[in-house]
Amino acid sequence: MRMTLGDPTPQLTIEELLNLAAGWANRGGDSFSIDICDLRVRTCLDFARVKLAREEQDIRTKQVELTRESNSLSERILKSNEDASKQNEENARSMNNATEQLAKSTRSLNYATWALVAFTAVQAFIAVAAFFKR
Repeated sequence: MRMTLGDPTPQLTIEELLNLAAGWANRGGDSFSIDICDLRVRTCLDFARVKLAREEQDIRTKQVELTRESNSLSERILKSNEDASKQNEENARSMNNATEQLAKSTRSLNYATWALVAFTAVQAFIAVAAFFKR
């Protein structure tokens, strides 16, 4: 797009303002024309500075929003990790209790097995004694 050398306005993009300023800076003429050109160049550059400052402020605002969101997510992750840690501790206690119960049951089963062996031995002894008594 070919740029005409009109008056600078805030609606122009930064690139258009800079191109317009370059065009005005290259104009020649009498001192009055040079002063007008200088004023227009300065106006273009001032508008461009204001636009850049607004864009920088928008970027900073977005960075702050993203930082807040990131902090919020970090807090949620931390809370989730704390909850998971508590659940893991409860699971470990439950597993420990179950292991202790299993050990007690195994001990009881061991005693019962020895009692059954003893009872079987007594029965075998009685059967052998009865066999020889006849």
